[in-house]
Amino acid sequence: MARWVCLLAILILLLSVFPLHHRITRPSCKLSCGSASAASSSHHLRVMMVADLHLRGSDSSFLDSWFRHPYTSSFFTSSFRSLNPHMLVVLGDISAMGSALSHAQWSSVLHQFYNILGPHFSLPLHILPGDRDMGKCSQLRTNILTLTADHMPALDSAGCSTFQIANVSFVSLNSMALLCENDDLRFGVEKVVERASVEFQRRAGVQMDRGIDFVEEVEMSADFQWRATGMTSGTGPVVLLHFPLYRPNRITHRAYKNSLCSDIDVGMYELTHTLPANSTEYICRALKPRIVISAHAHRFSDNIHADGTREVTVPAMNWANNEKPGFAFVTFGHNAISVSHCVFAQEWHLLTVYFSLLLSSLAIVFLANRATFGKN
Repeated sequence: MARWVCLLAILILLLSVFPLHHRITRPSCKLSCGSASAASSSHHLRVMMVADLHLRGSDSSFLDSWFRHPYTSSFFTSSFRSLNPHMLVVLGDISAMGSALSHAQWSSVLHQFYNILGPHFSLPLHILPGDRDMGKCSQLRTNILTLTADHMPALDSAGCSTFQIANVSFVSLNSMALLCENDDLRFGVEKVVERASVEFQRRAGVQMDRGIDFVEEVEMSADFQWRATGMTSGTGPVVLLHFPLYRPNRITHRAYKNSLCSDIDVGMYELTHTLPANSTEYICRALKPRIVISAHAHRFSDNIHADGTREVTVPAMNWANNEKPGFAFVTFGHNAISVSHCVFAQEWHLLTVYFSLLLSSLAIVFLANRATFGKN
């Protein structure tokens, strides 16, 4: 009888694992304090923004292959089912060391990524390069960018992309080219920005009497000269970056006051891990972004810059860089943008839960055996 009780108890424990697994792999999403709530509509574009996966492909550790990646896959599955996004954007650093990878190793990383996505890889997908994908500034070369771009869909020779989906326009820029002193690649990024600026001014009906030189040049820094535009702030495209925009003085009381909400976690990261001030001003003046979405800081923030540009920084989606892996879920309404910060369980929470279940199973077996031998 004791053995049947033991088996029944273990069966109940095993059956409880499935609803427990479903519960702990569901994202916990909270609307950002700076977001205007957009009414749910089938016409609104819903985009899941993730970053900093740091996949190692064939070099993955045992813990990565058998615990972290399966759970990341479960996170994606639960998120897709509950949020039903129309598109997935990876804001750089899909690989842990992409600049050192060969074609075969890059293929291994992407194969790992598609395995994590499971059946949802058929969603429209955009991946932009990060610093780990291309290496440090001293390693940044055209051939490395070409190798990286070969494995990321729809990137041009400068590592940039412009696209439109559901009437929402996106400009994806190569942050590394703007951060590093590489004139060739930076010139390629500038051309993308200029073309996008011209196109959006044309759409906005801005008068362009002088062709490409349609507006007065404004003298700024020695590195950049950009054109003033007739566009209204916030009427340009959605700008996607790996590095966040420059913020003076990093974290200050003034920065918090300028934020949309006082409890936003801006994140402690070095100033060199943001775009330079001149690049930031160049992008904001030329494109007048509707919103800027960046990554790399490994923490979520939703901030309004001094010129009115809104920037959302997406957290890392791996436990190594963030105790609570997460992502941003952005809904583009007609006149409003809703941003939700979604997080998952901490790694040690998951390990504690399953270790507790294992101990409970062993305790039941021990007590059942003890009861059986006691009767004998």
